Amino acid sequence: MSRFLFGMITGAALLFIAMHYHIVRGQDGVYVVPKISNNLSDVYVDTRDYGLNDWESHKPLAAAIMRSNKQHLLEDTTLSSFRQRVNGLVEGLFSDK
Repeated sequence: MSRFLFGMITGAALLFIAMHYHIVRGQDGVYVVPKISNNLSDVYVDTRDYGLNDWESHKPLAAAIMRSNKQHLLEDTTLSSFRQRVNGLVEGLFSDK
């Protein structure tokens, strides 16, 4: 009986965390970001390789990150994506073909 109660309490706690928080993996670690609306979307998100199109499809996550004052999670990924695009463009222009 005690295992059942422990399982119920653990499950309820995990469901509460999943409903109220995003767990975001960024370039420099894992962050817990409060959700704006309580639902089960984007519980765990790895944003290390996110580009602008990815953020476009995850607007509630981006808004929650901005609201929690953790904007550096957004800046790292979009800036690195932009840098990769510019580097590819420059290499394409100056390559010896």
